[in-house]
Amino acid sequence: TSKPIKASNISRCVALFITLVFSPVFAFNIMASLCKRDNIIQVTKKQDALGRTVLVHCFKHGIFTKSAGLFNIVNGHIGFCGVGLSHQLLKADQREILRNYQSIPGFFSLYQLHQNSGLAVSDAKALLIKQLTATTPAYLSLLGKSILCVCLFSMNLKALKNTDTMTLFGLNIHNVIMNDAVNWVTMQSDKKVPKVGFFINVNSINLGIKTPKFNAKLQQADALFADGSGIRLAAHHAGYRLKNNINGTDMLPHLCLSCVEQQKSVFLLGAKPGVAMKAAVNLKRAYPHLIIAGIEHGYTDNHKTITHINNSGCDILLVAMGSPMQESWILDHRDALTCQSVLAVGGLFDFYAGEISRAPMWFRELGMEWVWRLMQEPTKKFYRYVIGNPFFLFRVYILGLATKGERS
Repeated sequence: TSKPIKASNISRCVALFITLVFSPVFAFNIMASLCKRDNIIQVTKKQDALGRTVLVHCFKHGIFTKSAGLFNIVNGHIGFCGVGLSHQLLKADQREILRNYQSIPGFFSLYQLHQNSGLAVSDAKALLIKQLTATTPAYLSLLGKSILCVCLFSMNLKALKNTDTMTLFGLNIHNVIMNDAVNWVTMQSDKKVPKVGFFINVNSINLGIKTPKFNAKLQQADALFADGSGIRLAAHHAGYRLKNNINGTDMLPHLCLSCVEQQKSVFLLGAKPGVAMKAAVNLKRAYPHLIIAGIEHGYTDNHKTITHINNSGCDILLVAMGSPMQESWILDHRDALTCQSVLAVGGLFDFYAGEISRAPMWFRELGMEWVWRLMQEPTKKFYRYVIGNPFFLFRVYILGLATKGERS
């Protein structure tokens, strides 16, 4: 049986304080409803992730209409953070959590935070259990991160286009969830040359604007995947709802599992001598049945490398040489390769070799992984992030290049 609880007294007091602060807004909304001779409040029935019916208040007319949800928190029926209202768990998972954990519906959740920041959710049940067993500081952290991500990435979501392809800076980018991206990589193709996939991030756009030849190379890929919070902001500004943040580092675990299931092999090409080997050792430790057909560092003779790749019989080639070198290498040698798919993966091997540590989850939840990279390599990444990011935002919000597709 479930163990129903009410929102904490702290949450209810905070909600009451915000309600008092927002009282002029509430008064305006009440007057708007009276002028229209309509109901002041409308109640919407929703279900939380555990299948429970939740009644959510909303003003019928006026501004900040969802602020009426504060009444739900004041009466204790809903918390600021709790079991999410945007998805449903499997019935068996619902029963298990209701039996073993105290829970209350919430306007913010860890699941919603990951969705808003573009992180792929592979285990919604584990994510909810993590949230329900968190400490008070973790709860407050979740609330702060959720509010920030809503402001940055989730305002006016209903007005955004939810399409499978979006055009940003003149590039046609695949707008897909992680599973669909992995399926694209592993799916057999009838093309005579390998499928080519690139991950598009702020640096890609900046390089493409600075160097038209590189932009032309990006357009030759079979699939471009949106990578990073900068692209998410640009997509939002251009009117698109970005489904997932698709980057090579997050994709690799999903790709490895899919390759094990389908008995497909991968080849690791790139990085400094020894790095790809370390990455391969760590991948085999994590995925013992993964077939790694071959390994080459990024400082070898091209002819011998291509021969090695083709002789290995690999299905998927991962090229880690950094932009714009890796994209050029792939396109220049595409016709000579016999593999199924090729991905340009940047510093992927460095992460999995342990040469560079991955940003803590709370950095990623805020879409701030680039800050962690800058902290690790301040000299190497200074121009890319400290100079490049402001230039990118200027091009998006001032010049409007995300929607125009112009280069200047």
